[in-house]
Amino acid sequence: MQPDYFANHRRALKFPWSIYHRPLEEGLARFLAEVSKRTESPRVLVVGGGYLHELPHVPQNVRLTVVDIDDRVTAHLAKMVDRRVERCLTIVGPADLESLGGFDGIYAKEVIEHIIEVDRYAAVLAGLLEPGGMLWVSTPNYGDPWIGLAEATVLELVGRLSGYSRRQMHPTRFSEARLRALLQEAGLGDIQVTKTRFKLALIGMGRKRSP
Repeated sequence: MQPDYFANHRRALKFPWSIYHRPLEEGLARFLAEVSKRTESPRVLVVGGGYLHELPHVPQNVRLTVVDIDDRVTAHLAKMVDRRVERCLTIVGPADLESLGGFDGIYAKEVIEHIIEVDRYAAVLAGLLEPGGMLWVSTPNYGDPWIGLAEATVLELVGRLSGYSRRQMHPTRFSEARLRALLQEAGLGDIQVTKTRFKLALIGMGRKRSP
């Protein structure tokens, strides 16, 4: 994680970055509202906790397990006093997730584009779901030209001024078709893949089939 990590998260809901991130927050809120109806206290895995900006959208009966690869993130979130946040864990790879199963919902907001072995990762996440549980992911939309153009120009300039480059930030890039294929190959059903406003990002959802 770069030294600018928390600075980037603080920007997320401020204009103009909110043009990208606000639709993701709205989509995630709808997903969490649906998951909250599954049981009295549904368990949800958060992959890549960040600043947990979406916490105001998490229903009160949901119980979160938050994982991230950086100790600074989990240490920051562990200080939160909120009954919805049950655990904050640092992980290294998908093997660290395999003992955490039994979730009613899992979401990974702006995570999968950073993962090289993304097929395995998606399969592990799908395996952690209870039958009928749902996976929600978001990622930049590289199937249309706009996000790639922005990253090569203005966003790269912002990054350079902050002391880093975006060029190697997203080793795995998704189009609508590739994201749909990822969810299908993970064994999920009822798959939906949508583009956010201005076609900047993709939101994908799938449900674990009942045996």
